[in-house]
Amino acid sequence: MCRLVWASFSDLTTGDISQENISVMYVVQRGKESPAVGYKDIPADLYLLGFSLNVDTVTTKDYKERYTMFIVEPFKDFLSKEILTGPYLTLSHRWGIASILKLEHSKIADLEKGFNITDLPRTFQDAVVVTKRLGCKYIWIDSLCIIQDSIEDWAYEAGMMSEVYTNALCSISATGNFSSDDGCFQERNASDVEGLVVNPRWTGLQSTIFRVIEYGLWDNLVTSAPLNKRAWVVQERLLAPCVLHFGRTQLAWECHELDACESYPAGLPLAQQNAQSKHKGLDPDVDGKELQSMGDSRSSPKLYTYHLWNKIITAYTAGELTVASDKLVAMSGLAKKLQASLQDEYLAGLWKGTLSSGLLWKVMDGKQANGLPSTRAGKYRAPSWSWAALDGHIMPGRPNIERILIAVQEAMTVPLVPGNPMGQLSSGWIRLRGALLPGFIAPPESSALQSDRLSVHFPDRNVTGDQWIFPDVQDEDSHQPVFCLLISTKNLYDGTLVLGLALRCIDPAINTYRRVGLFEGTYKSSYQDLPIHYSKSARRVELVEDAELKTIVLI
Repeated sequence: MCRLVWASFSDLTTGDISQENISVMYVVQRGKESPAVGYKDIPADLYLLGFSLNVDTVTTKDYKERYTMFIVEPFKDFLSKEILTGPYLTLSHRWGIASILKLEHSKIADLEKGFNITDLPRTFQDAVVVTKRLGCKYIWIDSLCIIQDSIEDWAYEAGMMSEVYTNALCSISATGNFSSDDGCFQERNASDVEGLVVNPRWTGLQSTIFRVIEYGLWDNLVTSAPLNKRAWVVQERLLAPCVLHFGRTQLAWECHELDACESYPAGLPLAQQNAQSKHKGLDPDVDGKELQSMGDSRSSPKLYTYHLWNKIITAYTAGELTVASDKLVAMSGLAKKLQASLQDEYLAGLWKGTLSSGLLWKVMDGKQANGLPSTRAGKYRAPSWSWAALDGHIMPGRPNIERILIAVQEAMTVPLVPGNPMGQLSSGWIRLRGALLPGFIAPPESSALQSDRLSVHFPDRNVTGDQWIFPDVQDEDSHQPVFCLLISTKNLYDGTLVLGLALRCIDPAINTYRRVGLFEGTYKSSYQDLPIHYSKSARRVELVEDAELKTIVLI
């Protein structure tokens, strides 16, 4: 099916689209008992943009002047006799800074009276043309299909993103755009798509025709394009069965079977393929082949899905969010989809089944993907032990750590909207038991030259090794006492790696702590010289001398 959709667009930019027989537009809200609309099924109570055909209104040269928009409810007026059937598309776009027409409570009555399509930004207008060319009647656009001034409707629809994008026939992506006014169709030189043809001739050798194409074509066209820098788009691309990218210079195609563009309509050659050009490989239904080839993932399909989630987090946290409170909401659709596969409890971006190792995430180089230092959210959106509490590019903890040194007794998050644990949160905590070592951070001049780490020392432990704290946020209370919660160990070729969390005490009376960084210790000594040691046979943690287990609460 995906390849057929791509093939139907082979002449899109070369044909005359000014005489498209599209004239009347309307917004449709499905009732819970209305017929299914969509490639598979569309959730109830969802707004869709649709269009009907009026052949009497296509005499004007400017076909867009013939569009009239309506917002209606099902089973009313002329729709009362019409059964809503057929597939629908979705649109991924950047809003930009310009004011655009949005679905709001105060405007519903006026929109029911009708408005011209030219009231919409150019990208939306072009998306309707694309929808018609693909033989569809409906398209979902967030700004016109979610009531923008309703917190309740926004929260509900955000929780339905998995169904909205998964059930669509295809997602139209205004990939090369900075705003909704840029449009999908761009002026371009068609010869740039074909590339430079070189036909060298050598004496005594057979002639060969070469085609010169930009080496980083897919990266410039798709991966690093303006739209794909948005964090929201990560889940939109992954959830949609296929994506039609409208780039600055040409069309591109992305689905489970094929990554292609007009320069390579049959698929990208090996020289153009890399991890970024296989974004759909992160889809749990189709799989991420490089992850499936891992030994531990082959033996455990569920473990593979946890690895997959980590890859998604890394890609997601490389994106930008306009609204900081969307941090968990913008990937709730993906979380919902993977939860169906994992059958695990979702906890603020982590999974209960791998919670101990999941806590061991780290901010890459202490920065956001744009190069700015990582920051902590000004308004609460997640507990400190969740990566969602920060704005930073995240390297998640590996889910296959064998030697876990803590015992999680209770873990819970409280959703801001009851019944939506994958959306915004009001609180969260973990109660666990483990070894908590008091320490102090060395002055900055005593630390290594790397700006992403600080040296830590334990005055009660005479150990030999490199001991670092990777702060979640730089220059944050570095002068205060720190406690290191030891979580896991791993054998190295010439020693042992110990990983844990750097914590600050919030309330000693109730043993409450918050995370401030990742602890990493590398020791080339024998086991008994470490802060902890364990029995290899039983893999049971034993604390040396006066080190004791302590029950604490992380918030």
